[in-house]
Amino acid sequence: MNTLVKEKALDTYKEQSRKALKDIKEHCEGDQFIIDCRRIAYEKINNALDKNGKLVWSKLPKLIGQNTKISKDVTNQENDLEIWGLSLAPHWISGFNTCNGLSMGCAEACLMFTGMGQKFMIATDGEHKVAIARIIRTILWFKYRDQFKARLLKEIENKANNLQAKNVNMAFRPNVFSEVKFEKMFTEMFDLCKSLNIQVYDYVKDIKRIVENPYKDFYNMTFSLSENNALFIPTALKHGSNIAVVTDIPTNKAKDKKSYLYSVPSKLSIEGIELDTIDGDSHDARYLDGKKNCFVILRGKGQTIKSDTTNFMRKVF
Repeated sequence: MNTLVKEKALDTYKEQSRKALKDIKEHCEGDQFIIDCRRIAYEKINNALDKNGKLVWSKLPKLIGQNTKISKDVTNQENDLEIWGLSLAPHWISGFNTCNGLSMGCAEACLMFTGMGQKFMIATDGEHKVAIARIIRTILWFKYRDQFKARLLKEIENKANNLQAKNVNMAFRPNVFSEVKFEKMFTEMFDLCKSLNIQVYDYVKDIKRIVENPYKDFYNMTFSLSENNALFIPTALKHGSNIAVVTDIPTNKAKDKKSYLYSVPSKLSIEGIELDTIDGDSHDARYLDGKKNCFVILRGKGQTIKSDTTNFMRKVF
């Protein structure tokens, strides 16, 4: 790709990203479900403040947790492994943007509203507990950052010590649904994880984060492909990141209910770049993949992605 073509592709990417941010923000501001969840989130936060403005954490959702997105079985490990993560609300759902490198395809197919996050998963009191909890955490990060940081460090340390006592390793994913530059904004978290031998990893769309990652020795970043950011594949590979690709391979499980009925291809070519593949649905701990210069194949999850027209979900099946 010559310089002129690269510059044009980069300009197109930037313009599409700006438009996506604007369009998604407008959508969130007009979505009644999101508006209601935000209102309840603020009410719960206000009810959790004491007279000195301190948060009473027993009245708030825990910051770290597990969900089906990250709790996939990891085999062939010397010790058991548990993956824990921080689930903030993606893009503009909380009223604060948490996703750098946002694309329309990614936002529309976001796993925020799959699994227990599906909009119909309303509790008997009329509240969507999962969505509200993710919004609460995000608001706390932006508006009560010092208290948020202290609490998150405490939860990570307590969980790691608890698992260590059971001879279980811990991995941590700071951005389950978001893309916050914690490596620049919350260095204390990485210092703690390193001291406790906790492997940290994320899927990342912002190529600058991969290039400038200050914790390459224990913060594994996998470049997350969207419909408009394939121009960054060579840069991601150069800096040691594999490339995650959402595909149309069906999610049907085999009779054992563990393996998938349809396997991933051994090789895949995108934008003229052909690489070996890894089945990214076999587990979520990307730092254990071993192989480099690979496409990490993910099967598209949820109902929304089935109607994708942006090419976010690559057609390989």
